Amino acid sequence: MKIKMRDGVALDCHRYGKGQPVVLVHGFGGIQEIWVGQVSWLVAHGYEAIVYDQRNHGASQPIAGPVQVMDLVQDLHDLIIQLHLKKPFLIGHSMGAGVVYGFLGYYPSFKLSGAMGIDQPPKMLSNAEWPYGFLDVTDDNYRTNLLKKRKVHETLNGLDDRIWQRYHPAKKQKPFRLKENLGLLVNEARADWRSALKHTQVDTLLVSSIQSPFFDYRFAETMERLNPQHIHALAVEGAGHDVQAEIPDKFNQIMGAFLKNPATF
Repeated sequence: MKIKMRDGVALDCHRYGKGQPVVLVHGFGGIQEIWVGQVSWLVAHGYEAIVYDQRNHGASQPIAGPVQVMDLVQDLHDLIIQLHLKKPFLIGHSMGAGVVYGFLGYYPSFKLSGAMGIDQPPKMLSNAEWPYGFLDVTDDNYRTNLLKKRKVHETLNGLDDRIWQRYHPAKKQKPFRLKENLGLLVNEARADWRSALKHTQVDTLLVSSIQSPFFDYRFAETMERLNPQHIHALAVEGAGHDVQAEIPDKFNQIMGAFLKNPATF
């Protein structure tokens, strides 16, 4: 189905199952099918799974002009309101995790059951006090280093075959318009959601990948120390950046434990 946002832009969205809602937010250049392994698990365990293509991604309406991360944060809020979701869980991967962090920061009183970010630090640019950014990109050099080409594999051993069989055909049908979204990538990189996580009252699990090709997994532990009551860090092995689609069974066990008891995870 198509859900219209505050400015009339239509996002492609699907709802599966019945129960407590869990909203799954994909990353930069991604599509909702990256979550197929989680959707099936959630439905089988009595949750409602909500997936959507973010603005200017996938089957959602293409738009002219720049897109910023705050547009995506507001889209997530609009989606929750329009679907009348009560106390949802929010789970984001990569840039989608940044969208979730932004939601926590800009809607601190919104009633959520919990939040989760997958392999995404709250700040993508490194500096002397924050060495956990994206590869060699820093506050000082991001204008030249962020967009340079690199031979880096996003996954450790590829996506799980069950996920690939669903994701790959969908990706071919919904190609990403990279050039039109480079501004979004730069805007995302400049965002700093550390304060949002430091002050959130929502139980939030930060899943980092020890073998991530992009980030130092210790960012999650650092954020946990700043808000030990509500931020929970978990480092996993056996995957690169796309943890939930590379090792879906292991990830789903983690997700299930968190959804069951977010405060005591």
